[in-house]
Amino acid sequence: MILDRNREKINGFIAICGLGVGTLLLVRSEVAAEGVRRGISLCLETVIPSLFIFMIFCDLFAGLGSGNILMRPFGMLASVYRLPKATAPALLLGVIGGYPIGARMAAVMKREGKLDSQQAGRLLTVAYGASPAFMAGAGWYVFGSGKLGLSLWGCQLAAGVLTGVILSRFYPRESNECSINRSGEPGQFVGAVVSAVRGMGIICGFVVVFSAVDSYLNLLPGGIGRWITAGMEVSVGCSAAKGLPYDAALVCVAGCCSLGGVSVWLQNACFLRGSGISMRLFFISRLVHLPVSLLITLAADRIFGFSGWTAGEVFCSFGSAVPSIGSGNVVSSVFLVVCCLMLLPGGRKVCYNTFDFTR
Repeated sequence: MILDRNREKINGFIAICGLGVGTLLLVRSEVAAEGVRRGISLCLETVIPSLFIFMIFCDLFAGLGSGNILMRPFGMLASVYRLPKATAPALLLGVIGGYPIGARMAAVMKREGKLDSQQAGRLLTVAYGASPAFMAGAGWYVFGSGKLGLSLWGCQLAAGVLTGVILSRFYPRESNECSINRSGEPGQFVGAVVSAVRGMGIICGFVVVFSAVDSYLNLLPGGIGRWITAGMEVSVGCSAAKGLPYDAALVCVAGCCSLGGVSVWLQNACFLRGSGISMRLFFISRLVHLPVSLLITLAADRIFGFSGWTAGEVFCSFGSAVPSIGSGNVVSSVFLVVCCLMLLPGGRKVCYNTFDFTR
């Protein structure tokens, strides 16, 4: 009875919030429209050109296994993390590809039988972080130094390794490798392309939604909304650090990149939907990684003198600072339409891995 009453209160609160949001959309619809346009522009000019081919590459590269010479160091790192050596490609791509890649690869490897649910949940805690391209762009925008941005990426990477070692002490040792169920048929490439299209749909959807939310939050007085959005979206959090005192900006960028933000968490949850992979360990790992990354960043700053690498003035925008590959409005627009058409047969199965796990 009490549970039913609490559920009714929650449903009533959600209904009131939904009514408020609907009213706001009717009264200030131009704000939402501007946010959506900005989000779509970001997807067309940066997100899709930078990530789409890389996501296809991830699916194909995951088939190399840990026996490849390039993968052997990461196979040893997987053993330190008490993970199967088959996770070596995911460990590499999870830290160089950016936030959504680790969750996506964990779901793919779970589907292919390389990992069980617990192992995939552990993989998610270490195959997570900002890409070096993103960190270099953040460094240029906030500090006027891409070198400093890459150094911060190195600090994040070191914190990730240390976090993985700490948490792995609480995991049981893996006695056997999971079986690999990979056919090696030509259809693997087709599946990788389709999977990447669905993955881009998820990422771009969240980018557009949070761009619209950012537009409304910016209406709040005193810049409060921007700081709220900073905790929701990592790029907004990094851009909010510009203009702060050096030490505060350094901590802000390191903290935002360590957590990733609500938008990235929801992207991960969507990739993992239907896979049976829990995000409980992932959130625990963020509580460990955040203080560790801040300590390593501040220590590295004192040792290497990052402040001497900063530029006096910065003239680029964050969007132009983050590299994009071959972005063209006409071509990208046509490509986005084709992606939408490919997504239509999926119907209500929006998350690509939901389809893969339930078919």
